[in-house]
Amino acid sequence: MLHTLPGNQLEVLVEPLARLLAVPVDNPLEPDVILVQNPGMQHWLSMELAQHRDRRISMNLRFPLPVTEFWSLIRRVLGPKAVPEASPYRREVLSWRLDALLARDDIADHPVFAEPTRYWRRQSDRQQAVRRHQLAEQLADLYEQYLLYRPDWIADWDAGNGEHWQAQLWRLLTAETSVPHPIKLARQAIDQLAQPADALPERLFLFGINALSPFWLDFLKALSERGGIDIHLLYLNPSDDYWGEVVSERQAAKQRARWIEAEADPDTPLDVGNPLLANLGQQGQAFVRLLSERADLETPVFVENQTPTLLAQLQRDILHLHDGRESPSDLNDTSISVTRAHSALREVQGLHDWLLHRFNDDPTLTPKDVVVMCPNVEDYAPFVEAVFARRFEDLSEKVPPLPCSIADRHLKDADPTVAAFLDLLTLPDARFQVSQVIGWLRVPAIQTQFRLTPDDVDQLAHWLSDAAVHWGLDAQHKADFVEREVSDHFTWQQGLDRLLLGFAWGDEETILGERLLLPQVEGSDALQLGRLMAFVRRLKQLAAELNQPRDIEHWQAFLKDRLRLALFATGETFDPAHDDLRAAIADLGQHCFEAGYAGDIPLGVIRDVLMQAFSGSQSGGRQFLTGQITVCSLVPMRSIPFKVLAVLGLNDGEFPRHRPPLGFDLMANDHRLGDRSRRGDDRYLFLEALLSARDSIYLSYQGRDVSNNTERQPSLVLTELFGYLESASGWRREYIRDLPLQPFAAANYQGEQPSFDRHWLRLTHALPGASNIAELPEPEWPDELPLKQLIDALDHPSRAFARTRLGLFLGYDSGPQLDDSEPFAPDHLTRYQLQAQLIDSELGLDDRPVENWLERARLSGLLPDHREAEDDLQSWQHQAEQFAGNLMELGSGELTLDRVETIIDGQTLSAHLPRLADGRLLFWRLADAKGRDYLTLWLHHLVANLSGSTETLGLYRTNKTDAVYQLQLAPLNADDAKAELTNWLRIWKLALCRPLPLNAAIGVEIAKPRTRGEYQPYHFDRLWTGDQFRSGLGSDAYMHWFWPEPPDETALRDDLLALYEPLFAQLTET
Repeated sequence: MLHTLPGNQLEVLVEPLARLLAVPVDNPLEPDVILVQNPGMQHWLSMELAQHRDRRISMNLRFPLPVTEFWSLIRRVLGPKAVPEASPYRREVLSWRLDALLARDDIADHPVFAEPTRYWRRQSDRQQAVRRHQLAEQLADLYEQYLLYRPDWIADWDAGNGEHWQAQLWRLLTAETSVPHPIKLARQAIDQLAQPADALPERLFLFGINALSPFWLDFLKALSERGGIDIHLLYLNPSDDYWGEVVSERQAAKQRARWIEAEADPDTPLDVGNPLLANLGQQGQAFVRLLSERADLETPVFVENQTPTLLAQLQRDILHLHDGRESPSDLNDTSISVTRAHSALREVQGLHDWLLHRFNDDPTLTPKDVVVMCPNVEDYAPFVEAVFARRFEDLSEKVPPLPCSIADRHLKDADPTVAAFLDLLTLPDARFQVSQVIGWLRVPAIQTQFRLTPDDVDQLAHWLSDAAVHWGLDAQHKADFVEREVSDHFTWQQGLDRLLLGFAWGDEETILGERLLLPQVEGSDALQLGRLMAFVRRLKQLAAELNQPRDIEHWQAFLKDRLRLALFATGETFDPAHDDLRAAIADLGQHCFEAGYAGDIPLGVIRDVLMQAFSGSQSGGRQFLTGQITVCSLVPMRSIPFKVLAVLGLNDGEFPRHRPPLGFDLMANDHRLGDRSRRGDDRYLFLEALLSARDSIYLSYQGRDVSNNTERQPSLVLTELFGYLESASGWRREYIRDLPLQPFAAANYQGEQPSFDRHWLRLTHALPGASNIAELPEPEWPDELPLKQLIDALDHPSRAFARTRLGLFLGYDSGPQLDDSEPFAPDHLTRYQLQAQLIDSELGLDDRPVENWLERARLSGLLPDHREAEDDLQSWQHQAEQFAGNLMELGSGELTLDRVETIIDGQTLSAHLPRLADGRLLFWRLADAKGRDYLTLWLHHLVANLSGSTETLGLYRTNKTDAVYQLQLAPLNADDAKAELTNWLRIWKLALCRPLPLNAAIGVEIAKPRTRGEYQPYHFDRLWTGDQFRSGLGSDAYMHWFWPEPPDETALRDDLLALYEPLFAQLTET
């Protein structure tokens, strides 16, 4: 007997299942079999049965997948000799069999197979095997679909009919094995059922399955009729009325148009019923029709949600096939919540706040009552971890923690060990970029294996940055990529040599042969360097070994025992990852063994197969229903009920998901009842989500463009839901909650559902500008203030305030700057620093000769590895010599540093004044004078003139023309100098109590005399926003922090003119 039990709530279907399981059977020791579609449903159903009042335990049950159990039943009918334990027509095995067939010369060269052969042979020699196996996998998937949904085609091809290359390839496939395919075996089993079969179970259960192909439904029907098995199929059915003939409004319109065109007047009206059910339920509708044609007995198990909420009303309309638009209500509440955001991150943040409000409002709600679903959990997993995993120790007790677990993650994305293992399979093609190797060392399992800590890896990265390691193992490895002879500059060999020899040589940089040795490694740090060298050496060995083709047996041994154990530590922390790796490697070998694949396999194919193996969801339903909030992907036939259900990512074009058919998919243009599609599955998933929420449902989509705020449309399923709700209830689209673009927007903390996050709230208060920051009390002033410290503060007052008073270091990154690209052009900083060193050597301020500095520059790794670099060096040297000559003419050879101290307004100020023999001060920089240079000249000039009138000189060079120019400050009397210094000290003290936008760069821009007209306000705008040649002050981290919008230019101009006009009144430029 084929017994169907449709119901609209899965938890209600558990009741008849428990009663049926309680009926005694002849063999009580044989486990009952319950077919489910995925491990998540198995876990939930086991827990429900264990909590059922009549069972109190879940034991002696098996939960196989349908296709696995069908094969087992066939084997029990026909016997183990006729049917192997596993089918050689499984997709994973079939792909290897097809690969072997496609690789045969007689097939590849046959005109019939020109199309598939052309597909994989047009690739490079290295890629042909990979592309051929990918084609084999696609064909295996298609043949599996043909076996499920086109058994008549398979039978026709078996009979020798069909000239299409897929039909002929199928016949070759079946001819190479004595094991018949599942369709033929199933038919043989059905014929065999006419004879008694004691091995069959007395009963069989299918739970929560809403799609089976017509062939396997017929197989179940035959088992029930001929085999005497009681088959109970409990499935989710949205409606208690028969809706197998219901059509959507679109289908109805098309049918009426056809009738009008044919001038027909049908007697039977078209039944639309509930439009949501008709539009979203077409996938399930086909299953309902197929079951209604085959069921011997139907026992409806429907219940009505009597809760007076909008969600319950929607579910009742669907249950009774009622069109709510015919008698609309004014019902509207929070049981259906819709949110519109700008990005996936804001969706998750909005959901988090919404859930906190729900937990506050409902004391009975627990984390296990909540599920969050999205089309692809990988798109949201990082944001969920960032938002939900945060700790809230500093928040009030009203904010409960929200523990969550993320299910359905791909192992290659969820586990760093697995991800690194897959990445290391690319070693033969790797450029050994420095960031890539350091990234591998940051993987905990690799780090532990080589006895390193995170701090050790950071130290190694600093050393490699100093050693100019960019890419390539050595000169030969680089040459393999660029296909010409190259030096070992920027390679791991030169970098590690410099560090190792530098450690052995001493505590200062030394030139030894063609190496500039580095003294960075000291004492016990050599252990870390040695471990890095061992790691790189092992990578080099593995890269050579991976490039060798092997048969599958040797690949298994290499991957499991050589690659895995050579690089990854074992232990309790890492054992789950190793179990997954071993299982995947074992499955790979088993599939090849069952397929009889005996040839050598190139690395590319192994890598591609393992990548696909780890691109699936975590095995065993890991992290699903753990007692926490469950975050998972939208998966067919796993519509488990929850009190609160949230669906994120309902965006137009992204859901329903669409997978275009392959160009050689013969089913694409031959649709039949019962065929499945990804789009149809997703529409039915959304319908099941509406039915699975018990108290409330939260729907979210990205309705605004994050870059320009333009409107984006929701998913079509949401649009259909909106239309129905507006016509059948009091819900309106204006009730959609719009999240602000940023979490620190003031609107985020207003309205009925303000955010709980105090971290962003603090930033909200800071947004309007620095004027809202209360003036801090005066700090303890230093006994002695070095003039350089004063210049640092006055050059950028808001930065000084943030760092000294707030402890705020913005845009400060102490980490190493790893660059995978070698320099192809010298940068300005390298040029400036080298020329400064050359000038010091020319002036006798440095004991090292010029040639020593030039040789250091050549070997430092800072210059490009080409001939033009030497020309650049010569040019830089010539400019430095000329500039040094100009300084010598001014008397720099007799320059002395004169230390002075003075007390201004009670503050001791100290300075070192660079004096020439004639008493003048001299400053220089082989670059254009910037705001800081003017400030340095002026403040030193003021200090010097306190004790006597003197001039101050500054020598600089324009960046555009390389012309040298001189700035000269005229002498001041002591009283004027003291008055100016007093004013500057006043600004310094004020700047340490509140942020001031009085940067030297702005002051010079405003006060500096112009040759082309007077200063205009637009000059400040350009300075703030920047242009294509330089960034603006508004992009400075500290300026943007305190002034998201530009400060008032008029008031700012008056303050800066008062400070900088006296400077330019004394300044001349020649």
